[in-house]
Amino acid sequence: MLISIFVRRYAAFLSCALFLSACGGGGGSVQAPLPSPASSVKLVTLADCTQVETRLKAELANVYKRQSVYNYYWPLRPGTDLTALSDKASAAPSGTAVPQIAAATTSATVVAAGAAPAFSTTNVQEAGVDEGDLVKTDGNFIYLARGSHFLVMKAQPVDQTAIVKDIDLQEQIIELHLANGRVTLITFGNNPAMATPALVPVAGTTVVTPIASYNPVTRLYFYDVASPAAPSLTAKYDFPGNLQGSRRIDNNIYLVTNSQIRLPNAVSPLDYLSSQSYDPTSFNDANSKALAENLLRIQALSVADLLPTYSRTVYNGGVAGAPVLGPAVDCGDIALPESGNGTDISLIFVIDTATAAPAVSSSAVMTSWSTIYMSPDSLYLTSSNRWSWIEPVMGVAQSSVQPLANPEPTTSVHKFSIAGGVAKPVYRGSGTVNGWTNNQFSMGDYNGYLRIGTSRGGWWGESLSNQLAVLGEQDGKLVQTGVVNGIAPGENIYAMRFDRDRGYMVTFHRTDPLFTFDLSDPKNPRKVGEIAVSGFATYLQVIGSDKNRLLTVGQSADATGRVNGNKLQLFDVSNQAAPQLVGSFELGSGWSSAIYDYRAFLYYQPLGLLAIPYYSYSYPSVTGSYSYSSGLRVFSVTDGGITERGTIAAQAVPTSYGSYLDTVDRAVIIGTDIYSVARNSVTVAGSAQLNVEKVVALPNTDLFYPCNIGSSIIVN
Repeated sequence: MLISIFVRRYAAFLSCALFLSACGGGGGSVQAPLPSPASSVKLVTLADCTQVETRLKAELANVYKRQSVYNYYWPLRPGTDLTALSDKASAAPSGTAVPQIAAATTSATVVAAGAAPAFSTTNVQEAGVDEGDLVKTDGNFIYLARGSHFLVMKAQPVDQTAIVKDIDLQEQIIELHLANGRVTLITFGNNPAMATPALVPVAGTTVVTPIASYNPVTRLYFYDVASPAAPSLTAKYDFPGNLQGSRRIDNNIYLVTNSQIRLPNAVSPLDYLSSQSYDPTSFNDANSKALAENLLRIQALSVADLLPTYSRTVYNGGVAGAPVLGPAVDCGDIALPESGNGTDISLIFVIDTATAAPAVSSSAVMTSWSTIYMSPDSLYLTSSNRWSWIEPVMGVAQSSVQPLANPEPTTSVHKFSIAGGVAKPVYRGSGTVNGWTNNQFSMGDYNGYLRIGTSRGGWWGESLSNQLAVLGEQDGKLVQTGVVNGIAPGENIYAMRFDRDRGYMVTFHRTDPLFTFDLSDPKNPRKVGEIAVSGFATYLQVIGSDKNRLLTVGQSADATGRVNGNKLQLFDVSNQAAPQLVGSFELGSGWSSAIYDYRAFLYYQPLGLLAIPYYSYSYPSVTGSYSYSSGLRVFSVTDGGITERGTIAAQAVPTSYGSYLDTVDRAVIIGTDIYSVARNSVTVAGSAQLNVEKVVALPNTDLFYPCNIGSSIIVN
């Protein structure tokens, strides 16, 4: 509870400070952004662990010094009763219990897997780089992650389709990987707070209780599915931090998490208050004492205390061995910016799943939460300072003088080589670009050069425009070799895609300009064509045997820019200077997870088929009654356009309050059969006529998603 109260009060105060800063205390106009300040993002590896320890302690001390400034503005009224705020025991996380793995096999007859028919795979950004998803198939079986349940479904032949295994991990499964008869499940959890070392408090004070810390964990379960109806758990690994993303090339899973260097036994000003009633003088004195104690405790830490650890548990015949702890990263494998960058650390793990006890190697970067892009040869981490607004606000709070202008956000880019299946990513260089990226599709690597699109403007959105930059390696840095500036002033990037030496960008304000780029010369990238259509696309996919068609999904809009539905579009981009719209299909009012989750977008080239989940609704003026439908909408896509084949309707889910339609989120194609995967069921239909061939009910999985997977979570 204490942590939650602190964070909420700080957030409220800082929001007010931001508002006053933006308004200038009077209502004057917001100033245009200044050029970004010059700063070094070059990463360095320090000579020994002693230097790493010194640097980490300095960064951690800075965190608590800034925290001390926030404490001075803790907005409590004098006389507030602090008794209700001192229940620190309730703030301590209880830890994560080892899940009880319960398995149940259905009565379905399982036939040994034979040669699998052709099947669809997860929609990914780069060929050869697989990505985790909620559904995978090997052509004979489908492997599903549903809430905390890992389900194995026999898929072929269709009349035998059935769930053959249900394993409840009692943890939220974020995604899974499938390769060479092995399934890797990735879950989200929390580690118990570390014990408090016996340190001596500052003279004249009495420490009550340390503040409990939240320690997120990304947990991996490794299953051998050589016998799909009887998956065998071979290992469980706990990696520190929140999952930022995962990729797979052959047997290697590349896992990126974000953790923090922490003081495990921090104290707060409340530990030094003798009165149960708040007054500013006493609180400020207690705040100074808490800061002095925390700085003392920081200096008492060793480098082993500062760096995170991971654990490995190997299973033999279903029996768990003793957990083995080890450093998540060695001192010599941490790349640190030349200038300070806080205590966030992005950990890059390479996990070889070829054996029952996967081998792990790792590297790390001291950087904030990152967007990940990976090609078959390189891994890029990018982090933006767009939301790093604390320092300017502190300046306002301390000096009562508004900053002259809002600096333009920048994005730091760090490149690692993974070519040749190296044991761990090798750092190649870093650089910066102006602005912020939309998502991972804003990047593309080709012939050793990174192409990256960003939206530019001040923190408050002033002077908005877009750019496409090309970065190349030079003397251990990523330097800009070419750039196209001033694209679509006043608009944001909504979607991008790179294909060989071509680039595509979609922006939006009232219409959707699709821009095409010639990127054949890294020193001279050029915008060569554009076409304006209504609405905007949120996802672009290059299709066709000659890669001269661009299939998109997004939202439609009227002439004023008001969104009024969703739609598909098909562009002919064979002539980059003159892209043409050759097909468009209005989906109508509703929602599709494919609009913002590309893994829900299934284009299957062998059948010329597109399948997307869709939930539609309408309120006819004639009947005055609300109606809705849910299912998997299926389309034929040719070089000349898009036509709808029909919908595989979602099943009705009965409840004590009546029934509702299930929600589809994925589709899989095996042979000529389409498997529409919903929360509570899987419906199998033929691709030609969309005739339903089989419906399989899924167990009640209490599907849920962690709402704060990408940020700090408050412990109440």
